[in-house]
Amino acid sequence: MSSFDGLPREELMQKVVELQQGLAELSEKVDTVKGENTQLREENNVLKDYLNNLMAKVGKMPNLGTTAPSKVMLQQNPDGAQPVKVNDHIGELTAPAMDD
Repeated sequence: MSSFDGLPREELMQKVVELQQGLAELSEKVDTVKGENTQLREENNVLKDYLNNLMAKVGKMPNLGTTAPSKVMLQQNPDGAQPVKVNDHIGELTAPAMDD
């Protein structure tokens, strides 16, 4: 037996309207999450491309160590750690300097 059995017509109509409003709110939330998910996927693709390009460039550098550049090396070669703007949402990425 349904919880709606025996309800007067007005209460039944009110319940239907409430359920429709709840469904509309849930649909809106799903659309919002889908949009956020799409944006995150796009940002992940941008980061993936950035990292792939960075790794390709790093692979061609001679005398490259396995640690981040030191502050001393950055002073000698400031171009080695310039910030790179990835996109408006992510912002800038810069190689971290190691303390000597």
